[in-house]
Amino acid sequence: MANTLLSKSVGEIRRTVLRTGAIALAGALAVTCIVAPAPARTAGPLPTQGVSATEIVLGSHQDLSGPVRAIGEPLKYGMELAVDEINTAGGIHGRTIRLIVEDSGFDPKKAVLATQKLLEKDEIFAMIGALGTAPNQASMPLVLEKGVLALFTGTPADFTYAPFHKLKFGLAVPYGEQMRAATRYSVEKLAKKKFGVLYQDDETGQNVLRAVEEQLKVHGMTVAEKTSYKRGASDFATQIALLKAANVDIVMLGTIIRETAGAMIEAQKQGWPVDMFVSQAGLNNRVVELGGAATEGLYAMAQLLPLASQPATPELTALIERYKKKFGRDPDDGMIFGYVAMQLFAEGARRAGRDLTTDSFVAALEQVRDFKTAFAGVPIGYGPGERLAARTAIV
Repeated sequence: MANTLLSKSVGEIRRTVLRTGAIALAGALAVTCIVAPAPARTAGPLPTQGVSATEIVLGSHQDLSGPVRAIGEPLKYGMELAVDEINTAGGIHGRTIRLIVEDSGFDPKKAVLATQKLLEKDEIFAMIGALGTAPNQASMPLVLEKGVLALFTGTPADFTYAPFHKLKFGLAVPYGEQMRAATRYSVEKLAKKKFGVLYQDDETGQNVLRAVEEQLKVHGMTVAEKTSYKRGASDFATQIALLKAANVDIVMLGTIIRETAGAMIEAQKQGWPVDMFVSQAGLNNRVVELGGAATEGLYAMAQLLPLASQPATPELTALIERYKKKFGRDPDDGMIFGYVAMQLFAEGARRAGRDLTTDSFVAALEQVRDFKTAFAGVPIGYGPGERLAARTAIV
């Protein structure tokens, strides 16, 4: 499938630079960080539970049994692989990392219960890579109220970094910035005239809808048709028929994995070869596995390139072999975010020195610039007033 996004080499992939308030297309993977003046900080040291003389305890909740298990399980594996590498290399200033992962089932109520257990019983130093918009909307306030770090949440939602809070650091480029850029690209590069939106009826999908509407307004356009579905839906016949009847020439997707494949399969069934454009949430090798030939030509936004588009460097090849040996299976794209998140934590903890506290970690992470791992993607970093790791994505 010569036109399949996942089969393209790095050199063939177009780049799109995202900026707050202004989105520009560019041909390089450059970070565009907007550093605001550092807000006033609370005086006095913050609590540092989860750090002993020999270990650092981290917690996370993932979907290991629900509708986005295809992301949650690999994300967990990616973190665990990174923990193994860090600990095998001697840990961080003599301390090993102990990662405790709870299953949220992608259910906000279960995420809250998991978070309470991690905070009160396990006394974690930080919550890291917790998956999902709705689960984190419910659980993140508990983390911050406890004075615990909320790091690299597994959702490109604005609340992961804004409004500013000393203890929360976002890693994923927000859905809004991704889809505003995708919409502009569709207008200016793909010459699309009539936009439809298919979105999940929750904050994840509504972020996509708002972004498309906002960017189309800049171009003097409006959404021709929009339709939603409930989380966990598997039948998209009605929604696709509605969009087809509106004769839109591109469908912007506020979908995740199964829904992205399902929408494209349904369009194929209805004999409608329309272009579709999805955020990072639907950029996963499982989409192609589920959708097969129906996913040919899917446009997507990427912060970290999918495995099929990664350059086969010796470092990456060795990492993949370690993954296969540890888990007995080929890696899925979801593991990349987990691996990067854990290695980014380790970078901040190393910089913080032997006297690891919440304050020293925050100060150290604010100094990280142009951080990279074996995985190709946009460079990431923070600053005293910047809590989003990157404002750059790739089409």
